[in-house]
Amino acid sequence: MLVTLLEIKEFLKIKLDNDSEDSRLRSINSYVSSLIESYCGRVISSGNYTEYFNGGVSSVFIKNPPINSVHEVSHYTGNSYTTLGGPGSLGQQIEIEGSSHKITSLGNAKTSKRVKKFGISSLHLSEAGDYLSINSSEDFNLGTEPFTIELFVRPANLNNSTFISRNDNDNDNWELSYDSSNGVFFRAKSDDVETAYISGTTVSVNTFTHIAVVKEDTELKIYQNGNQVGSSVAHANSIPNLSSSLEVGRISQTDNKNFIGYIDDIRVSWSARYSGNFSTSLQAAASDEDTKLLIPFNEGANKTDITDFSRKVNEYVWYPDTGEVSFDSGMGSGSPSLGFFNPRKFNNFTNGVRVTYNGGYSSVPNDLKLASLEMIKVLYKGREGAKSVSLQGDNSSSHDLSLDGFPPQVRRVLNLYRLPM
Repeated sequence: MLVTLLEIKEFLKIKLDNDSEDSRLRSINSYVSSLIESYCGRVISSGNYTEYFNGGVSSVFIKNPPINSVHEVSHYTGNSYTTLGGPGSLGQQIEIEGSSHKITSLGNAKTSKRVKKFGISSLHLSEAGDYLSINSSEDFNLGTEPFTIELFVRPANLNNSTFISRNDNDNDNWELSYDSSNGVFFRAKSDDVETAYISGTTVSVNTFTHIAVVKEDTELKIYQNGNQVGSSVAHANSIPNLSSSLEVGRISQTDNKNFIGYIDDIRVSWSARYSGNFSTSLQAAASDEDTKLLIPFNEGANKTDITDFSRKVNEYVWYPDTGEVSFDSGMGSGSPSLGFFNPRKFNNFTNGVRVTYNGGYSSVPNDLKLASLEMIKVLYKGREGAKSVSLQGDNSSSHDLSLDGFPPQVRRVLNLYRLPM
């Protein structure tokens, strides 16, 4: 609905406690909203959408602008859809330093389509010895600066297990783990001295749980499904810089604390992404300038070749107001090398471009609300016309409801929001 029943009553000067015509007003309101959206060729209120477009073009235009966010753009390669690396949160190109990390699957670690949080697959670790190893990098030296480590975990049991870790030796390491005594915890040790420790609460088996450990200023926090668990811990010490690889699903010690279950959507960032309770996203995480590791695990079924998306960016850009999504350079950083005479294009397949986005207005624009109320007034007053519709609770003989029946003041506003056919 573009307007509320309360707004209608106030506009028509109907007493708010008079509910004798509420049923009729709701019916008129529903019809007017549908009529206006049909005329404008779009859904006005914001929502999440997935749309498909033919390839062979440099740009596509979504059906429900403005764009609030783009969650995924994929184009067809002839065998499957390949996810393109995205831009910044406002659709703009972003500058990314460094290169993506090499990920090695050990044991029987592989992706699974059967169970996943987002996308088409997740990481499945089915037995001891299954884990991922990611080459050592300064990107994983957390030091004294803000950071966020986050992921979705779906354990098959509540045995002691490690989600993600670095371990030079038993005296120098850090880990984000779970044990039956402390629940989820993050711990760092340097020269056998514990330099950081914070614990949270338990997790559930066979259920995805979002876990985030955040260093903000001089405090450590743990969030579970967007809610802080446990107390903040004052922390001014440095997380030790290590030379070991980053491991997913265990810590390399005598007791490896192997994680058994599913993991999805890992992101390591050089920023404190959460400073208070938050709503966990309904879409997979995206990369930005602060992202140092991003693993969405969207490779498909039984894949061991897993990609870090932290530097896979700028393969498309988008423009909020116009709803345009444009194929870009795919160079990973810098400015696109698009030319006026030979623009880069999406692969040329029918329905070969898939765009998942949030579009529409978070709140209905005031001029569109006023136009809706004016049209509701026309129907409520019962003006006769060439075409009519029967509305619930309405005894009037006919209403002018054709697309050409908008009053001029209403049409002028609607034309501002009408999309080209």
